[in-house]
Amino acid sequence: MNIPIDYNKMQKELDRRRYMGHVYTGKVEVWQPTKLGLKTYGKWCDLVGWKNLSGEKWSSTDEFMNLAIKRNWVEVVYDFQVKENICMHTKFGHDLFRTFEYWIDEKAQKKEKQKETVEKIGKGVISSLKECIQMMSGLSKGFGQLDYQDSEKKKIKRGLDSLEKNGPLG
Repeated sequence: MNIPIDYNKMQKELDRRRYMGHVYTGKVEVWQPTKLGLKTYGKWCDLVGWKNLSGEKWSSTDEFMNLAIKRNWVEVVYDFQVKENICMHTKFGHDLFRTFEYWIDEKAQKKEKQKETVEKIGKGVISSLKECIQMMSGLSKGFGQLDYQDSEKKKIKRGLDSLEKNGPLG
């Protein structure tokens, strides 16, 4: 089961810790990483083994590991394959730094906007289909109430009656 990230909650956490700054470019407002944010992210990637998308190289230290444990970003667990303790990210740490990655990766932001657009279009198509189905259902009920067979029998019956009375030539 994949639990989605609450980007709003994580964004507030990044902002509170001054890892991101909300700036105005002259056209739009955007989130930009701070030096502290890039440094923390770089050390995080080194600590848990993620690929660093910022391109900067930072090394994790014991002090940073202790900070990450204190802030509930990681847990130290024993790995039976390597036979030693390793740091594994928690859900909170994972979500926090994936949100950071989202804001430093323009491709991810464009992809998310496209996904939202597709979802909006899909919802519009689905609602249109529902309306169409309801309309067709209403028409079907309306046509079902019409009695075509009785009216056809009456026309034929009238035609036969006139033949019997007047003969075939009228």
